[in-house]
Amino acid sequence: MSAVRLLRADKVRVPFRRPFATAAGMWLAREAWLVRLIDGDGRIGVGEAVLEPADGETAATVLDHLVRDVAAASGRGLPEAEELELHGAPGRALRAALDAARFDLDGRPSRPLATGGTGVGVNATIASLGPAASAEAASQALEAGFTTIKLKAGAEHETEVLVARVRAVRAAVGPDVRLRLDVNGAWDLETATERLSAVARYGIEYVEQPLPGDDPAAFAELRRRVGIPLAVDEAVTSVRAARVLLEAEAVDVLVVKPARVGGPAVAAEIAALAAGRGVPVVVSTLFETGVGIAAALATAAALPDVDTSGLLRPPDHGLATAGLLRHDLLVEGLVVEDGRMHLPGGAAPEGPAFEGTTAERTAPDRTAPERTAPERTAPGGLGIVIDEEAVARFGVETIGALG
Repeated sequence: MSAVRLLRADKVRVPFRRPFATAAGMWLAREAWLVRLIDGDGRIGVGEAVLEPADGETAATVLDHLVRDVAAASGRGLPEAEELELHGAPGRALRAALDAARFDLDGRPSRPLATGGTGVGVNATIASLGPAASAEAASQALEAGFTTIKLKAGAEHETEVLVARVRAVRAAVGPDVRLRLDVNGAWDLETATERLSAVARYGIEYVEQPLPGDDPAAFAELRRRVGIPLAVDEAVTSVRAARVLLEAEAVDVLVVKPARVGGPAVAAEIAALAAGRGVPVVVSTLFETGVGIAAALATAAALPDVDTSGLLRPPDHGLATAGLLRHDLLVEGLVVEDGRMHLPGGAAPEGPAFEGTTAERTAPDRTAPERTAPERTAPGGLGIVIDEEAVARFGVETIGALG
């Protein structure tokens, strides 16, 4: 793909509809770079580069410089993956955007994503709320068709508080809905042992990143102590990191964020490694706009088959997050209906929107100024079309031009 070059890059800042609390902190807005590549035939592909708050301001500055450098050198081609890897998280973020944009240029949506296909199962995510609010959000998610619910945990100061939340949610949704916890690395080994032992009776599908860091020995020890399956998320930063965890038999599930590891191709390599050891992969987002979520959706649709008998059925993915943002930056949003995500193109699903979770429709916030859709072009491999007016509305910086 030597003829491919960067055509345009837009830095955007999209506010959350309401602050979203996790153990790692409060999310208020999502900053991202949207990158457009163009090939020798004039086709355009789009991808998204994002970082996590934990990466810090220095990483954000590095990512800004990387994007500007690629734009300035676009006539000489795009940087190699090895070169981007030298820059750590910012390099992997840009690599993810470039990889997704290449897929958008050359790929075609897989059948599970096409209109009329089966789609991809997704979970609803509930922020760190009190027991009553968590139960109400879970009930709304159930009414909207979700069969898997993820509770953000780890911010509780006492074990009893966590137990009260989990008990309230389980009572609200009944025994058949899958319930998982996401701790964002907030517990140490002893705290994790105590709290997971206390909630095990409520039928937890798995607990995500209960411990900080990527110490396989600590995860393996916790896995021996408790009966709840363990997943890692923040610890999965690369193929190498995933391999170390798998070889140590430290986890039951890998949560892979394409935006973190370097894009769909790297995520696919990790999934192949995991499948070889019988470990399922759950694909998740970093609260990207619809562009990044579309890339993650394509990744999830292409996962290899894995025997997930230990989890009763294949796990749902953490992709239904665009509803947290004021706008998804798409002309037509990704469709979430009956707990499954599809590409746009069909009728908008009926059903309630609800507070406190990421299972809300991915359509733009209609309290914002009405938008007029620009002239639409045919979607590429990601199956989406960018809303240029929305990009301009939330734009911070633009490099290059489409015309």
